[in-house]
Amino acid sequence: MNENGICIDGRLTKISEDVQFIYDSSDFMQPWTLKTESSLADIVFVPFFHRTAKTDAKVLRSEVHQMIGRFSGTVTDADERKYQFQDIIGWAEEHFARW
Repeated sequence: MNENGICIDGRLTKISEDVQFIYDSSDFMQPWTLKTESSLADIVFVPFFHRTAKTDAKVLRSEVHQMIGRFSGTVTDADERKYQFQDIIGWAEEHFARW
């Protein structure tokens, strides 16, 4: 189970495959690739803003890298219609937490 899906014109399509997030954790501002094995999603995310938040209370620890940027690529819905899009603004993040 995963939480992946696309919503186009009010219609939600479940993406049952895992979406791979491929990025350089030593430089979050480099482009990210988001894709599925069968190409239901083939997306490039280009960040233009990086927000970092860190908490270290020894027992509790959290570090989040929130990236704001532009998404471009293709997604395929349940009827196998392919949609192409460019420069849609959104966010992606990496979050590590220890409780």
